[in-house]
Amino acid sequence: MKFRNYQTHAIQEVFRWFDKHSEGHPVIAMPTGTGKSLVLAGIVQEVFNRYASSRPRVLLLTHVKELIAQNLDKLLKLWPSAPAGVYSAGLGRKETFAPITYAGIASVVKEPALFGRVDIVLIDECHLVSPKEGTMYQTLLGELRKEQPNLRVIGTTATHYRLGQGALTEDGGLFTDVAVDLTDFDAFNWFLDEGYLVPLVPRCTKTAL
Repeated sequence: MKFRNYQTHAIQEVFRWFDKHSEGHPVIAMPTGTGKSLVLAGIVQEVFNRYASSRPRVLLLTHVKELIAQNLDKLLKLWPSAPAGVYSAGLGRKETFAPITYAGIASVVKEPALFGRVDIVLIDECHLVSPKEGTMYQTLLGELRKEQPNLRVIGTTATHYRLGQGALTEDGGLFTDVAVDLTDFDAFNWFLDEGYLVPLVPRCTKTAL
């Protein structure tokens, strides 16, 4: 499996962001249908390429089993020998000892101690992360920080805004910067021009008033 040029750009920009920031948690914003799952896989692989000697542990979270399976599938197509496990009640797998774990937030939040030290958390559909304490993501991250105070979080989303909060980087939210934003007007037009996205074509209905 090969990256498209903009996917390579997104992966590179995230690591450039980390090279410049010793603290904080970035967001990658990409339209639906442009391959966030493969970008996540590329980030995971690059973490192990760069930091293999420190034996990193990575947790990739999302909220539904279909996305867990889709994200894992992309990782294994990119990196067939990836040391990855799954912790998801919906998928009937509860594996905790792999360096990379693809998991459902509703399953993991109940047993954070099973995962020990986690260095990087990637959250797919990160607009679902509430800034309020006591919510699932905030509860889990709080527990993981007890074991790894320098925990870093990367989020991906097609909409880096949240109802009641606004931008994910505002109002005390978890995320601090949008490291990659491919969701503005010019970017959408570029995706359409290149054929990566298909324009919406409204059609007349058979019945009209």
